[in-house]
Amino acid sequence: MAYNPGHMKWWAWGYPDADFDSHAHPGFWPFAKEQLGVEGEGFQTPPVPLEAVQLPEPNINARFLAELGSVLHPGQISDTRFERVVHAYGKGFRDLLRLRRGLAGGAPDLVVYPENEDDVVAILRAAAHHNVAVIPFGGGSNISGCVERMDTHRMAVSLDMRRMRRVLAVDVKSFTARSEAGVFGPDLEEQLAAHGMTLGHFPDSFLHSTLGGWIATRSAGMQSDKYGKIEDMVVALRVVTTDGVLATRAVPKSSNGIDPNHLCIGSEGTLGVITEATMRVHPCPESRFVPVWIFPDFASGVEAMRECVRAECTPSMMRLNDADKSALSAAFRPPSTRLSRTAGAIFKRVLRARGFRLSQACLMLTSFEGRKSNVARRLRQVGTIYRKFGAVGLGESAGKSFESTKYDFPHVRDFLFDRGVSADVSETSALWSNILPLCAVSLAALRSAISGTGAKPWAGCHIGHTYQCGANVYLTFAFAQRPGEEMEQYLKIKYAVQQSFIEHGATLSHHHAVGTEHLPWLAADISPLGVKAIAALKRGLDPGNIMNPGRLAPSDDALEIWWRAGGPGKARTTAESAALPARKIRT
Repeated sequence: MAYNPGHMKWWAWGYPDADFDSHAHPGFWPFAKEQLGVEGEGFQTPPVPLEAVQLPEPNINARFLAELGSVLHPGQISDTRFERVVHAYGKGFRDLLRLRRGLAGGAPDLVVYPENEDDVVAILRAAAHHNVAVIPFGGGSNISGCVERMDTHRMAVSLDMRRMRRVLAVDVKSFTARSEAGVFGPDLEEQLAAHGMTLGHFPDSFLHSTLGGWIATRSAGMQSDKYGKIEDMVVALRVVTTDGVLATRAVPKSSNGIDPNHLCIGSEGTLGVITEATMRVHPCPESRFVPVWIFPDFASGVEAMRECVRAECTPSMMRLNDADKSALSAAFRPPSTRLSRTAGAIFKRVLRARGFRLSQACLMLTSFEGRKSNVARRLRQVGTIYRKFGAVGLGESAGKSFESTKYDFPHVRDFLFDRGVSADVSETSALWSNILPLCAVSLAALRSAISGTGAKPWAGCHIGHTYQCGANVYLTFAFAQRPGEEMEQYLKIKYAVQQSFIEHGATLSHHHAVGTEHLPWLAADISPLGVKAIAALKRGLDPGNIMNPGRLAPSDDALEIWWRAGGPGKARTTAESAALPARKIRT
């Protein structure tokens, strides 16, 4: 296996040698400055050095450590500063703000690297015996707060799964593959490709996330219109709990009561550690085509997407940007040539002649993959529907440009962070009848909340991950930071958009999971009895509350905890905490 995943930067997204190259996208920063009212280069806010990060004193359970040392070799156990810091948080806004300011209060006391399922069994047995909390860790890419230590009263261990990354068996006849759960996206696809197969799961975090992490958080990939979300791909699981191994059989369907697979999918490490998964896989596509279209307005694009679903001819991916997100995409283009500028000017004249108002035009990114004949047929069907709603094809060059940079977008947040700009996302799903009203009200809530902090707002959205009854709504927003008030500013804005989802019939998250960032809204989304059912399952499988404590279990003051966690980049005084506004979840 050639792929060897390393750790991401502890203060930002991606590997240490990977950054956003602004020279490759010369129009982006001028666009951002104009939209956000930023002058010059913005104030510079680099992260503190690793040596300056404030780490809590390790809480070491000597008996646990001794038992661990009897079953693992020394290279599997680490308590170095770097290891503790890199496992302290995921890559959410709140995570990165704290780390850049040198605050790592969520750091584990120890990091352990199991190399097989027997190691996991031994680690959890020792943890249960000695009352040590265990937090499963994949690639650390989660942006919802799923890996932060919540229990500070006992020893906490980060269980890093990256050494368990083998594809164990591929059944080409049955289109299944059995794999260890610590395998990263590129590694998994490389091993499957040797058998002519693909999982077809390509989330934005593909380079830095694992199969087990995808399953534990109900991930969605860019090609979900063809392959489904991760829960649609799971055939069987092996999950190590503190009470033993939960294992299901690799069969197409069953009638065995409540499905244990779906109890574990989305469990965020609260029930046990996913060690193996048997997944549905597909032959590698013979043909792939990535055309881009432009619609006269957002509403016509949404209707075209819905019509494709109704006609059962969806592309592998449909991603419709609204006008603001389309303008951002245009600003993200690579350097232009004289020929491309001339062609662009001609094309704009053609669009105007067809009645387009360019300020309202919306880009639709698509991909088609599979057998050549199927791709050709589906492309014709979709093209007919798109043109019915006024779309004009831009060809494949713009799609190939998107493909070449599709995993670069998370780096943009760090680029902006360095320049005093906050950027983040919130996503949800809703019924087709609610898509346009929800987009309107949530974007309005976002812009109002940003303006309320004294900043000039920018917000846009895209629609993707379509289903017969609805789709995913993905909001992106940015604003100039108020120095010293970055956390309060962000929380006010995040609260407004999450509240708008709940108040207007959408879910708290479609594929980013619950974690800490969405926990206060869980009961409003699935009902208090739904939360009670999760709690009962947790007590049954993890009575000692060993596994990732604090997740999927909102307390009565969950929103108050959410509002106060992390501070404004520095510790709060009692007076400052008392002055924070009270918040409520309205349903």
